Amino acid sequence: MKIIALGSNLPYKKKSPIEIIESTYQTLKNYNIKIFKKSHIYQSEAYPNKSDPLFYNSALSIETKLKPYELLENILKIEILFGRKRKEKNSPRTLDIDIISFDNLILNEKNLKIPHPALHLRPFVFLPIGDLDANWTHPVFSKTITQIIDKFDPNELNKVKKIL
Repeated sequence: MKIIALGSNLPYKKKSPIEIIESTYQTLKNYNIKIFKKSHIYQSEAYPNKSDPLFYNSALSIETKLKPYELLENILKIEILFGRKRKEKNSPRTLDIDIISFDNLILNEKNLKIPHPALHLRPFVFLPIGDLDANWTHPVFSKTITQIIDKFDPNELNKVKKIL
């Protein structure tokens, strides 16, 4: 399964972060990315700086004929389309799109790491992926979503709220 994760915590051109995520769903098709299944949209504290605006996250199971680097190139274009400016790592942003999984590919190159290397540390990404397929297995750890979610501190899980 190919999975991308979307996140936003800044408005852009009068669109709220939720509207940016929903607009991104429509934009993907113009970049040879077809949505197979969408997660709910979740709200959580910003990471790692909890004083930044609240973050909204969604995960998508996608279909594409693009190769991993072509997919990366297209999602970077989409981020720019929605006003993404790369400042410092983990700073507030209008749109962040990460490649979480590309079938069972394991890739560890300078500009592209699949699966996302911090994936197992982020309940705000794992809960949306669980909406897509609770049996999805992390290709590095060989654990299902459920097994990984069970390892999270319940207090951390409770900070991630399903809103849509």
